Amino acid sequence: MIRALLFLLALCLPAQAQSARVLSGEHGDFTRLVIELPDGAEWSVGRSEAGYVFSAKGAAQPAYDITAVWQRIPRTRLDDLSIDPASGNLMIALACDCHVFPFEYGPGIVVLDIKAGPAPEGSAFEAAFPTAVAAPREAAGQPAYNWLADRATQPSTVSALPLPLDTGSVSLEPLRDELLEEIAKGATDGLVDMELPGKWPDMPATDHAELPWSHIRIGPDPGVTVTTPGALIADEAVPPSCAAPDLVDLSTWGEDQLPRDLLVAARSGLYGEFDRPDAGGVLRSVRQLLYLGFGAEARQHLRMLGDGATDKAAPLYRSMAHLVDGETDPQTPFARMLDCDGPAALWAALAHDRLPPGPGVNRDAILQSFQALPAHVRRHLGPALAEKFLARQDAEAARIIRDALERSPDVDQGSVALLDAKTSLHARDTDAALLHAETAVALDGDRPENLIALVETHFLKLQPLDPWVAEALLAIRGETGDSDEVERAVVLALALSNQIEFAFEADLSPSMLSDLWWVVGARADDDDFLRQAVLPSDAPRPEVVAEVAKAIADRLLGLGFPDAALVWLGPVTAADPIDLRLTAARAQLARGDARAALAHLDGAQGPEAEELRAKALLRLGDLQAAQRALSRAGDGATAARVGIWDGDLSGLDPETAAPWQAAADLVQSLPDAGTAGLLARGDRTLEASLAARDAIETLLTDVPPPASD
Repeated sequence: MIRALLFLLALCLPAQAQSARVLSGEHGDFTRLVIELPDGAEWSVGRSEAGYVFSAKGAAQPAYDITAVWQRIPRTRLDDLSIDPASGNLMIALACDCHVFPFEYGPGIVVLDIKAGPAPEGSAFEAAFPTAVAAPREAAGQPAYNWLADRATQPSTVSALPLPLDTGSVSLEPLRDELLEEIAKGATDGLVDMELPGKWPDMPATDHAELPWSHIRIGPDPGVTVTTPGALIADEAVPPSCAAPDLVDLSTWGEDQLPRDLLVAARSGLYGEFDRPDAGGVLRSVRQLLYLGFGAEARQHLRMLGDGATDKAAPLYRSMAHLVDGETDPQTPFARMLDCDGPAALWAALAHDRLPPGPGVNRDAILQSFQALPAHVRRHLGPALAEKFLARQDAEAARIIRDALERSPDVDQGSVALLDAKTSLHARDTDAALLHAETAVALDGDRPENLIALVETHFLKLQPLDPWVAEALLAIRGETGDSDEVERAVVLALALSNQIEFAFEADLSPSMLSDLWWVVGARADDDDFLRQAVLPSDAPRPEVVAEVAKAIADRLLGLGFPDAALVWLGPVTAADPIDLRLTAARAQLARGDARAALAHLDGAQGPEAEELRAKALLRLGDLQAAQRALSRAGDGATAARVGIWDGDLSGLDPETAAPWQAAADLVQSLPDAGTAGLLARGDRTLEASLAARDAIETLLTDVPPPASD
């Protein structure tokens, strides 16, 4: 039976193309893609030669909008993102030895995290993506032919033809080859059962009888289920019901035994009659191993039941075994149990990379179940769980977890101090964070997390850092697998210890570059700063956030480098924030381009904008407009001086300083010739000349010269 062809034909269902926006973000040690599918749409992910393939379930793929993907992320992990023109699938090409960890964040929102290293063991998303399951996208305005349309209203009038068919000069070899190729693909995918025929009976040379396989069915054959991408994953998913509390309550599995006795009990009673594994004994052993915190050993015992274990506890314990070891589990059945009552909510919180905002998280159940765990398990799982609550802006829950850790016997004080430092950093209490981070480093200076917290506190306070911190991070960098967090800490530690040139030699991501320039702009001396910050006039704007670029430009202006400042600002338009436009106006004034400065100030208001506008107008010789701008800026004294330069003394304030008023009175009360005689007019002119000389000398002596721009 040629089921491969049926499978392909069944996929050709008409569908309306819908839009699916693809967003992106860089998160330190992973790159995130977010795909917004229509509500209720199912999806699947599989491996390809270049990386991965993402496909939405349905007859036709939605129109993926990938225009905004490269605005926020570099190509360090994701090399290319494209749409397959034949199938419409989303093709994900990787640029590193990474894996994709997908999960559904909410209805219609699929998250793909690209993380370094191999994928978790047993991940269903590492299977090769089936190339024959994606349906081609329909052309706009041209509905596809419905191969599954009901043919009951269109009775066939074709009668059986004699075999073999008389094709004349037309060769059927290409059709045979294509059918054989499709049958081979179907056999590879498990859709076609290949079976060698038995001995053929004696038959006449030409047989005109109708053979069983001489007809091809258009549509699903009875007993055959045609599936689309993601159907296998959806069929295997555990329904979103809550696990029974006693089924996953690890705190009750210790049986009041010492760890030594519990380990002995976990290795007994595993086999029953005929040396076959006893399901009850194996599950009891798995529970005891999980209580002890031995996740890998628990998974090893679960393998004794095989992949087809029918007990409903087996998939739950398999996922708990991964979570106890601090690993991720893409196939976790706890994914939709965050709002459950009892211990299921705790395991769901541990299974999530981060806790979603909103009321869908049973906070009380998570905290109560965590506090009921045995002390050794609390010490192991507590820090990561507290960080998830901190990321959810729930510092109170993190404090409860921290207090539960501190009450545990033989607690690692370094872990508690590190958690205190992260909590203080989250609250922006940098002084307390610095104290806790220094305590954590003093207790365990070889732990990367402690050194990272110390660097982070110094970065937020912009305080200098001892060079030994950078040396310690460089020494352990290779042991951490080139973690992005460690690499960022190395760069910041070098910058904070005045090793600027070495910091710039690292392979910097955009986020690292922004943080590095923030430190350089605030702490580097002028020589080191100018060596790095002065760029050619035709250089592109550095890839840093706008706040950092403006800070660098302001310092360059203060040092007298307006051209270099404009490079950091980049093209400035009327739509940009007012503070950026003011900085650009100052730079243009420093370059002597008053008209460009006025263009940046168009529509800007406020004292600073009016002051800059007045300076530009003075450069252009428009004294009256400059006087009005100075008046709007609240600088009446300078406005009066500008009026005097323009020769207009009528508007001088009577309360203006004496030297200015004396000069104004002198100009406005020139001697009147009248009918006086020649000698009288000469006396008056002499007196006016002496008064003018005294007024000018007083003015030059008492009034300071204007500040140079």
